[in-house]
Amino acid sequence: MWHDSYVLVLLAVAALAVLYCVVMVSQGRGGELTEFAPDVPPLDLPDPGQLTAVDFMALQLPVSLVGYHTQSVDETLQRAATAIGERDTHIAVLEQRVAELLAGRLQARRESSARAPWAPDPSEPAAEGDPPTDPSGFGLPDREPAPNGADTDRSETEDAR
Repeated sequence: MWHDSYVLVLLAVAALAVLYCVVMVSQGRGGELTEFAPDVPPLDLPDPGQLTAVDFMALQLPVSLVGYHTQSVDETLQRAATAIGERDTHIAVLEQRVAELLAGRLQARRESSARAPWAPDPSEPAAEGDPPTDPSGFGLPDREPAPNGADTDRSETEDAR
């Protein structure tokens, strides 16, 4: 049987050829697969800054053979994360501004309550006819004792001279 020995040699050569091809492909010399464009429509979502809850409620993700299309889900989650991050930053800035405004109001109230109610407001200029106030800041007019023992204003004393 002359053909039995040839079959054995033919099988050995075929096995070596397959082994050679596997080694070449594993080393990267076998070429590359082409990348195909996705066969799903693009997501109909606005920019991350304009996303609303209605956009997510109306969203219909494309379905593939084994479930939702992974790339579409990943893109949607990335947009949602970006939108939430931007809103968190905006909220933190607004909360900081509110805290600064409240602190300023509290400071103004403390300053106004620390000043005596009869004391003039230091931001308002004094009127021409107002008597001068004492340097202690209590808003009381300067007085000097009269020669007869009664207290009078300096302006009255100066007028009398």
